[in-house]
Amino acid sequence: MKNLLIIEDLPEVARWLVNIVLRIFPEADVRVTITLVETKKIMETFIPDLVLIDLGLPDGDGSTMIPYIKSKNPEVYCVVTTIFDDASHLFPALRAGADGYLLKDDEDQQFAAALEGIISGRPPLSASIAQMMLKQFRPVTDIEVSLTCREEDILVLIANGYSVKRAAESLGISAHTASGYLKSLYQKLQVTNRAEAALKAVNMGLINPNDKA
Repeated sequence: MKNLLIIEDLPEVARWLVNIVLRIFPEADVRVTITLVETKKIMETFIPDLVLIDLGLPDGDGSTMIPYIKSKNPEVYCVVTTIFDDASHLFPALRAGADGYLLKDDEDQQFAAALEGIISGRPPLSASIAQMMLKQFRPVTDIEVSLTCREEDILVLIANGYSVKRAAESLGISAHTASGYLKSLYQKLQVTNRAEAALKAVNMGLINPNDKA
């Protein structure tokens, strides 16, 4: 990888990413942009081989830049680097053409190891993301889908990125009550986080991963 581009608006995170990529690709020319507009401008003269893309940029969703980047270099690796581990962020990024999806809250060593996998042809995926993608192909038993209507309501909202508080407000119930429903459906679905719950929701037909979030 000779030319690397990091699209990240938080300076401290950008510095962290620069340090990691230079450890893996010490000879690379690394550039940093903070907006979609700035990214398009720099790509008039700089064509990257690897791009790390934040989703929450000041002027829009970073995943919308992926098709543009690939139009400039079809061989480029576009890796999303984000804090979002829910289906409403993951699936649109993958549909846009992301070649990897890494969580910024991974340990440095884990993050670097996943990114370094590009060299040997392994897709850069955080372990939790890889696990939840695999789980979407596992069949859901009749017992697992025996949710109450309210539990289904909570599941759909959580799978679409709602916080427990926001889901409670949307349903007109208290956050404490919503947390109780969430705990119950986690137990029934045998999951431990919202990412896994989101994939169960896809399997159960409660949300459609092909719908735009």
